Amino acid sequence: MKTYKKTTKNRVMGLLNRKEAPLSKRSHVGGLIKSQRGLQSTFAEKTRYRPSLSRVHKRGSVILKSNLNITCAIYLLLITCAELLTAYEPKLGIVVHITLMFGLLLYAALESDRNKYFSQFLMALIIAPLIRILSLSMPIVHFSRIFWFILISIPIFIAVFTCMWLQRIHPKDVGLTMPALKDVPIELGVILIAIPFGIMEYHILKPSPLDVWPEIPFFIVVALIMIVYTGFLEELAFRGLIQFTTLRVMSKWWGILFVSIIFGVLHLGNLTFLDCLLAFTVGFLFSVVREKTGSLYGITISHGLINFILFIVAPFYF
Repeated sequence: MKTYKKTTKNRVMGLLNRKEAPLSKRSHVGGLIKSQRGLQSTFAEKTRYRPSLSRVHKRGSVILKSNLNITCAIYLLLITCAELLTAYEPKLGIVVHITLMFGLLLYAALESDRNKYFSQFLMALIIAPLIRILSLSMPIVHFSRIFWFILISIPIFIAVFTCMWLQRIHPKDVGLTMPALKDVPIELGVILIAIPFGIMEYHILKPSPLDVWPEIPFFIVVALIMIVYTGFLEELAFRGLIQFTTLRVMSKWWGILFVSIIFGVLHLGNLTFLDCLLAFTVGFLFSVVREKTGSLYGITISHGLINFILFIVAPFYF
């Protein structure tokens, strides 16, 4: 009797176990099949949507490149017109520069949510018309020409450093760092070429000499003013901030070419093509040195010495 009960119980338990085992197996296999189908469908969806996503990214980059090209062309056209107007009607030139500056500011604000780097590039381009607005307005005030450089530089320094602070640009990014030891010969070479470039620019422009006293201490002070308030300021603005933001939205050589063209066009007010060509050449060389060494200091000294030779040394000795 006991054996029968045990056997019956075992049979019942065996049947139950047999019924559960296929179900659990089927459930397990079904779950695996379902999960595999889910993975396959997910993979298929990703594969199916990947080309469309690529097209979206490609279309976005094409749109950005198109906007960038149009913006650069219009910017160069307007700044060229403004510089040509300054030679005949300075007030109209100032109006065009002001219009360009506020147009860039508005455009940068509109693009701030869509493309951060493009917006920052537009903000940096404001510095160039700002420099011309101040340099064209200051001669109306009766100051010595030496002090013009200091007065003009103060708001531009504020604008450049404010732009760097708002965009969270590190000083090293704009070249405020010492060059490596292997780059010292390049820095010394770019400083030495300031002498022939300064003499060439003097023979092109023949500017009237500044009001200076023929004393060595005064020459030293004027040289420091030229280096800090013209050389360092313009290199920080063009080869520092503008070049850094430009190279984030376009290739290296196109960016260097674009910055150099801006620098050359801003000399159109002198109505001398040779001076614009010389400024473009110097600007291109300075941009290449800035990219090679990562430092502004050598080109800052060179730029200041060119202006010192142009306005102080050459008028007395050539």
